[in-house]
Amino acid sequence: MARLDRILDLWSRALLALAIIAGLAMMVHVTLDAAFRYFLNAPIAGTSQTVAAYYMIAVAFLPIALLGREDEHITVDVFTDAAPRAFRVFSLVVAHLLGMAWMAIFSWQAWVSAMRRMHQGEVLEIPGGFLLAWPARFLLPVAGASLLACLALRLIQQLRALRAT
Repeated sequence: MARLDRILDLWSRALLALAIIAGLAMMVHVTLDAAFRYFLNAPIAGTSQTVAAYYMIAVAFLPIALLGREDEHITVDVFTDAAPRAFRVFSLVVAHLLGMAWMAIFSWQAWVSAMRRMHQGEVLEIPGGFLLAWPARFLLPVAGASLLACLALRLIQQLRALRAT
């Protein structure tokens, strides 16, 4: 279990690093586009499409696995803090199972959509040509499956800790 925990930790941190790199690349790309547009009257073709199709998806979705792994996702504890321990344990298990079910459905449907777009050869029209768009579609199932794995491991760890007490 410790080895799987370490692997998921490294994987989720790698996804966070990719998201940070995408965010930095987006800033450089948009800044260069604005500078070229202002000083040279020659904007970089497809900047807004690249930002929307690649950078924003990576920045928004890749870090979610780390949130699940660190148990830092949004929770509402107003009612459960004052509840009996048995109810807190029950609600924790139900919440994790619902989150895992949602991520399984999300990941599967994102995978099906990505495969469909890949087979269709999805492109976005940009000034002067086309931007290959389908590769970015695979970021969603990777992020979703990663969060699913982290939630499953977190649930197992929490249940083991509860049984030990």
